[in-house]
Amino acid sequence: MVEYMEGASRKRAENEFGRAGGGGSARSRTRAEADRARTCERVSVDPRFVELRRRFALQSGLLFATFFGGYMTYLLLSAYARDFMSIQVLDSINVALLLGIGQFLFSFLLAWAFCRFSTSSIDPLAEELREHARAENAVDTEVAG
Repeated sequence: MVEYMEGASRKRAENEFGRAGGGGSARSRTRAEADRARTCERVSVDPRFVELRRRFALQSGLLFATFFGGYMTYLLLSAYARDFMSIQVLDSINVALLLGIGQFLFSFLLAWAFCRFSTSSIDPLAEELREHARAENAVDTEVAG
């Protein structure tokens, strides 16, 4: 399984596949590694996994493009639209200061949107794949054992 996508640490994965704790022979560890490799291979060609990776890549790409576009707009305005950026809004507050603070707010807004979209679109599919892989591993263990 792709651990960065499911948020699991290596230690948790080792416990799930029976490699941690110091017990077990080298043969059982080798078998567990082979079972895990087969499970990973089956999951990697699963159309749901391909869809998960596509959604994640699309979401990340859109997030990056949006952030980079906003930052470059601010940067270019600061460099080439000095008259506009120096317009006083209040006593000592000008457009440049408001847009600079807006960059922080924009970043937090994008992070919130990323989290919200992930929770509704990516996480359920990842959980479904995770459960399917665990079920396959359990079936393989029962058949082999």
